[in-house]
Amino acid sequence: MLHDLRIPKAPAYRLHSLEEPRVSAAGIEHGPERGRELLRWRDVIGAVAAEVGEPKGVHTIVFDLLARASRGARVAVRLDAEPGGAAAAVAQTIAAALGDRARPSIKSLAIDGTTSLWFPDLASFEAIASDELAGS
Repeated sequence: MLHDLRIPKAPAYRLHSLEEPRVSAAGIEHGPERGRELLRWRDVIGAVAAEVGEPKGVHTIVFDLLARASRGARVAVRLDAEPGGAAAAVAQTIAAALGDRARPSIKSLAIDGTTSLWFPDLASFEAIASDELAGS
């Protein structure tokens, strides 16, 4: 008997969750209070967003961005927001700053406040987000 065993593909980039992110027109400020850093929009190559979790249970809007790091390396960074106005505001800022580098999922959230992507868990989202951003 043959079994269809699928080995999960490793993400294309290392992923870092941003600590205490604050999104602005300049970029994303993040890190501990005494060592905050700024990820400038010009260094962001692409961005994707999705609702992750159970629609009638615990869920959040997750944003994954691919950025240029030192020496030309690429790194994926993550931030999240509460569904609704908070997530739409983050998406609007990202969409305005990135223009065509923002994926349709970001633009949809920015325009009408709803995500075009939904995943039951982070692992499912990461598989798609990694592929989506790898084309950036």
